[in-house]
Amino acid sequence: LEFSELKNHLWSEIYPAFYSSRVAVCGVADQGIFVRFEADEPSPRAVFENRDDPVYNDSCMELFFQPFADDERYINFEINPNGAYLCAVGCDRNDRFFLREISDCAPDIKACISDSGWSAELFIPEQLISDVFGRSFSVADTEYIRANCYKCGDLTPSPHYASLFFVDTPN
Repeated sequence: LEFSELKNHLWSEIYPAFYSSRVAVCGVADQGIFVRFEADEPSPRAVFENRDDPVYNDSCMELFFQPFADDERYINFEINPNGAYLCAVGCDRNDRFFLREISDCAPDIKACISDSGWSAELFIPEQLISDVFGRSFSVADTEYIRANCYKCGDLTPSPHYASLFFVDTPN
């Protein structure tokens, strides 16, 4: 896997904390999308334990992606160090639907805390993406995926925000 650093330190004048983090994304033909996150964040906050809990309040790593150019909706996967995750679909921050309301298919998620930080692995089955968007999705046949990855922690002792690609939003 080839990792990319999340180097865009968002809103650093308000939130000066920064933890080195990286992500690797790999498409697996006829199966789905595999993502590995790593964060050099000692003693990460890990309070939430259930699916669709507000894990962004904990130490959190996220993938937001839009698999079809002609559909404005995007899926977000937000994972904390416990492996608890939130996943929803929508066009913006509002009016989102949890994936569990749309499909019986679920992502496979594993997380691990170590002395130097934590990591999470996410596998998104092609079938889940197909169910959510109501049309066939194939890693092998896709010509378009728009995505960004994030590292955040809204209620951590030192709130922090970073992204893989630049984000031009005031908050």
